[in-house]
Amino acid sequence: MATSPKVVFMNQNQSSIDWFYRGPSMARAEELGWDIWMNERDEKMEPEEWADIVADADAILTTWGSPKVDEMILSRNEKLGIIGHVGGSVAPYISSHVFERGIRVSTANDLMARSVAESCMMLLLMGLRRAHAHVKLGTRSENMSWGKDADIRPIEDCVIGIWGFGDIASWVVRLLQPFEPREIVVVSGHLSEADAAAGGMRKVEFDELFPQSDVVFTLAGMTVANTGRVGAEQLAAMPDGSMIINVGRAPLIQPDAVVAELQRGRITGIFDVFEKEPLPEDNPLNDLPNVILQPHNAGSARDAKYMAVMLDELDRYFSGEDLVYEVSLERGLQMTE
Repeated sequence: MATSPKVVFMNQNQSSIDWFYRGPSMARAEELGWDIWMNERDEKMEPEEWADIVADADAILTTWGSPKVDEMILSRNEKLGIIGHVGGSVAPYISSHVFERGIRVSTANDLMARSVAESCMMLLLMGLRRAHAHVKLGTRSENMSWGKDADIRPIEDCVIGIWGFGDIASWVVRLLQPFEPREIVVVSGHLSEADAAAGGMRKVEFDELFPQSDVVFTLAGMTVANTGRVGAEQLAAMPDGSMIINVGRAPLIQPDAVVAELQRGRITGIFDVFEKEPLPEDNPLNDLPNVILQPHNAGSARDAKYMAVMLDELDRYFSGEDLVYEVSLERGLQMTE
């Protein structure tokens, strides 16, 4: 553009500015010479207020907590060309009206997905190396348990099962390759058998995943159909010594069912997400020896780059270049609501 575009960051509090507009993101904005409008009131703005703010916006940046950009919010804007989501899934923030108007949508989801996938690999290796039984972590755990452990396994001996095949799962598969797992099996509603095979995976049905896998990653989108889909039947079908790793959404797994199965001591549970967060001290997961718990930070690591990447995307749009992280309506509908 000949003049600087008006870019609006639809943040609802100061903490979003502090967290996302820092380091590389602030530096990128300065390089571009763009003055990004932000809500500095540290209180939520109503949709009607946002409609006034974005009335003359050329581009919008959304993030966690932003109101859904819909027909009402865009009712006074006739020139918006692109929305960049400073976060992961766009489903809670972008209405179908945006796509119907031909407004382009991009997201920093790939950065978050890569961070989550790296966390998946860490948790996988911790589980297979039985860190919860042997490793001392600063002052937060008991002393090391010495001695040989015949239950420690390498990834190459394991069948890795993945429920859901979005950006996170795609990165997990990429990161798994150097470890040469025995097999990767996947459950997905949109990945074809041919595409799975081309990616070195075998597609299976949902109930086939659990008895066939030494490790199950639950990475499916959080939809009504997927809520509580992993229950007592699926958990009981898992082989002795197997692991279930949930870094997706807590409601994918029935909480009482997983606690009951873990209390039997057959399998290991590794969780980054919980029904109530922070996890209450009296939650039974805290008292089980066969669990690894992480405080919902699997996606952390690249947050300071999210806005920078979306500013790059906006710059491509205004320069007439191809977008890198664009989301179609179909893909947006598949993302977690």
